[in-house]
Amino acid sequence: MALKNLISLSCMVAFAFGCSTRPEHPPIGNESNQSTKVEQVAYSTLSTLPASAPTSVYAYGNSELQTISYWRAKVESSHNGQVANKAIIFIHGGCWLNAYDLSHGKGFYTSLANEGIDTFAVEYRRSGDEGGGWPGSLEDVKSGVSHSLFELSKLGPKEVYIIGHSAGGHLALLASQNTASIPDNITIKSVIGLAAITDIAQYARGENSCQTATTAFMGGTPDNIPYDYKKATPQLSRIQFPVILMQGNEDNIVPTRHSIDDNAQTISIPNGGHFDWLHPQTDSYKALIKVVTAND
Repeated sequence: MALKNLISLSCMVAFAFGCSTRPEHPPIGNESNQSTKVEQVAYSTLSTLPASAPTSVYAYGNSELQTISYWRAKVESSHNGQVANKAIIFIHGGCWLNAYDLSHGKGFYTSLANEGIDTFAVEYRRSGDEGGGWPGSLEDVKSGVSHSLFELSKLGPKEVYIIGHSAGGHLALLASQNTASIPDNITIKSVIGLAAITDIAQYARGENSCQTATTAFMGGTPDNIPYDYKKATPQLSRIQFPVILMQGNEDNIVPTRHSIDDNAQTISIPNGGHFDWLHPQTDSYKALIKVVTAND
């Protein structure tokens, strides 16, 4: 337990202070500041973003962590001007550690809803939680995605994007390899990894605090349990939907080489940092919205 606490603490320090070498940007105060461009967002800045409570919370299992929080799209902001037909199922990151839950993305989910996009954020058991780690976290995410699709089908026809950030991107890609039956009125447009970890064995050999947390998630090193690492490596060719890997080229938590795969489209954001995706004033966020609303 002491080792897990040490790993969690080191990762927390990296998230709060190690994600940017530039001065932290001031928090958003009102709508007039929304046009101000920021980049290299610090993790601590995410908690300053305007955020609303979820519209609904669904359970997909018996654990209190097996939940899905839903932010309903604002119809007046929807791109088709009527009923929002875009939806995102989002898997949050955080080094797979239970020190980081979906709450750090509340400003992001709120902003997506304000864009007219129904947003389902999947919570799951992580390293340090009973039943979390490998492969329990993946099984939770698979169940959470399936349940999200079921709930979305009740809202009418939807174009759905399965999106994950960082460690959540890793799990989203894996879960999308074996997507369960999809409701008839649901179309999965693409699976998107935001700074997704696509080579977990390579990542585990790194030295930053999130990389060193990989062995705690997996329950061993790549040399000790190579078969498990092979199973935990996303095979993008097995995903039946278009795959997009989006990456900031100044991300110092997930190396840019993780965004290169012959079976995916890569979108690189100049000067983009690891947490920029979750902040509505960044080029990274705007690039994501452009992808999701491309056909509107």
